[in-house]
Amino acid sequence: MGLVYVANEGTNTVSVIDSKTHSVIATVSVGNQPNDVAITPDGKLVYVANEGDGFNPSTVSVIDAKSHFVIATVSIGVNPFALAITPNGKWVYISNLLLSDSVSVIDSKTHSVIATVGVGTNPEALAITPDGKLVYVANRGDFPGTVSVIDTKTHSVIATVPVGNQPNAVVITPDGKLVYIINSFGSDTVSVIDTKTHSVIATVSLDSPVALAITSDGKLVYVVENNSTVSVIDTKTNSVIATVPVGDQPSAVAITPDGQLVYVANRGDFPGTVSVIDTKTHSVIATVTVGLGPIALAITSDGQLVYVANIVFLGNNIVSVIDTKKQSVIATVPVDNPVALAITPN
Repeated sequence: MGLVYVANEGTNTVSVIDSKTHSVIATVSVGNQPNDVAITPDGKLVYVANEGDGFNPSTVSVIDAKSHFVIATVSIGVNPFALAITPNGKWVYISNLLLSDSVSVIDSKTHSVIATVGVGTNPEALAITPDGKLVYVANRGDFPGTVSVIDTKTHSVIATVPVGNQPNAVVITPDGKLVYIINSFGSDTVSVIDTKTHSVIATVSLDSPVALAITSDGKLVYVVENNSTVSVIDTKTNSVIATVPVGDQPSAVAITPDGQLVYVANRGDFPGTVSVIDTKTHSVIATVTVGLGPIALAITSDGQLVYVANIVFLGNNIVSVIDTKKQSVIATVPVDNPVALAITPN
């Protein structure tokens, strides 16, 4: 089932969990305030974005997945927010949220920055098309918001797409034809971009969207909204076909590889919960109690386990493990201030 890498923001570490034993087998010291983690498609390298602060620079730590040692530390722009790796594992793209207004590109062979791409203001989320040719970057600080389109051959911006205010989340359909962008701060919409024309072909009105995920067949987009609901968008019509009530303050969403189940972390519930939605009926079939403040989810490649990062700065910080057949927590793993997690492909 692979290994689970958990970024612990408060302790500047990454916990490595064995998904067979549900135990921490290594704790790796990284840079200051790690806030995102991504793993190469071959599962050999783990990249960790370290936010840094006034006394510590922003960096990316590179962990060898066999030895669990940091083999490189790469200096990048200010306040890295999100990581994305091309399908061939060659390039790592990092959005630099503050001051830099750029995206850093790391060569995974040399562990060095080979390009710094100027984009819009405060680039936050980013995603790469399945063919690895384009990177879509949500520029939250532009007003109105924009999305920069980067060509991975030239590492240059080839288009800038106007969207709604404060774009902050990006997903791309498996066929690479459509990009879905969450817009907040008054817009409360999802923009749909055509990757051939780099233009918005639809705008879907919602209520305080905060996160989104797409099914493996590309037919449905599940959008978590801060009003304790999940809206389901049909990618053929780009319209909402269902609205599903969930828990309080839903903060993250993940879908099983077979596209049958959607997991939604409800941060505002006390204790925290995870709603399980059936994609056939668009209804909640289970509500699983987890730790306090669930904020991130990751599902194993076989779809059997869901890992939930629960963070409470003054309390017990844990990762809950949900069995997708039983829809119950089968293990609780102690970590420290978890904010992001990723699982190796095998």
